[in-house]
Amino acid sequence: MIITTGGKTDETAIAHAKIIADKYNCSYIERKKQSIDTLFSQYQTSIAIVGRNKITIIPLSTKEHIYFHPNLSMIRAKRLLKGEKDTFIEAAKLAENMSILDCTMGLAADSIIASLITKQQGKVTSIEANPLLYMLVTEGLKIYQSNVVEINDAMRRIQTIHADHHDYLKELPDNSYDIVYFDPMFQESIESSSAIQKINNQTLKIDIKAETIEEAKRVAKQRIVLKDHWKSQRFKNLGFEQIKRKTSQVHYGYIDTGN
Repeated sequence: MIITTGGKTDETAIAHAKIIADKYNCSYIERKKQSIDTLFSQYQTSIAIVGRNKITIIPLSTKEHIYFHPNLSMIRAKRLLKGEKDTFIEAAKLAENMSILDCTMGLAADSIIASLITKQQGKVTSIEANPLLYMLVTEGLKIYQSNVVEINDAMRRIQTIHADHHDYLKELPDNSYDIVYFDPMFQESIESSSAIQKINNQTLKIDIKAETIEEAKRVAKQRIVLKDHWKSQRFKNLGFEQIKRKTSQVHYGYIDTGN
């Protein structure tokens, strides 16, 4: 992957791009008004475009622009701040000061909600195996500015890890987190936004193994939570109690550990 700036840039964006290139061991390429197609032709690799307050990645495989945005988590967060409920929070029984390991970060939507609920004394760690998504979301969580201070603070508190979640779980001590959470790619098709479709194209196709759940049982002090399509066989095959929702294709399941 190469790192560059937008067509119209300034010294601040250039400095930021160079820092990111160094951090992720990528090459910084001066834009020099070259088109993205020209850069693809010349370097034959994925491209990250760094602006002052925005990062966009363009994978070589799809050439689709993907940028970080909290999307629906913004709506959910604002509802929570008004005192309304959130299905994910209820399924996880997540509360202030608790800790949660999100094993499938994606665009970090649920991690943002978790951080908002667990607050300053809580702990949210989010794992992503895909290097492009990891970079995009890690940097996006640092620089994205919403118009709500609590949401900005929640994003900044999330710790991101670039790893395979099974390998990471194996290295953790017993009872490291209150909650361990999985939101894998659905096995059943479901209509989704174009943003989610683009992200799915970049998500590594790693299914959840029974061995991974066994590691999660050791790591989670209170509960393991799975989000999946209501028809998914993962709930039954992996031993989750499915929380059925008549009005949604998305269901949650849980395993209480009681460690």
